[in-house]
Amino acid sequence: MVTVILTHEVKDFSNWKKQFDLGEPLRARAGVKTTGVYTSVDNPNNVTVTTEFPGIEAVQGFLSNPELKETMEQAGVIGKPDAKILNKV
Repeated sequence: MVTVILTHEVKDFSNWKKQFDLGEPLRARAGVKTTGVYTSVDNPNNVTVTTEFPGIEAVQGFLSNPELKETMEQAGVIGKPDAKILNKV
């Protein structure tokens, strides 16, 4: 199991959350389990999502999927997300 912590800024959290929820089938196809969605206490448009993947290959495939990029653009993601990819020890 691989954990990914993804942080990015969005234009509008409400719109982002709606698009994020609509993206569940894309995540499910990749074997992604969302374990948490957070916003910064200082900036509600700074979003962090924690997820679990079955392995690094699933992470790489998911993050390089053009459908993900399109979904993130529609959700109003600003700039490139910061992804931390971690193995639990």
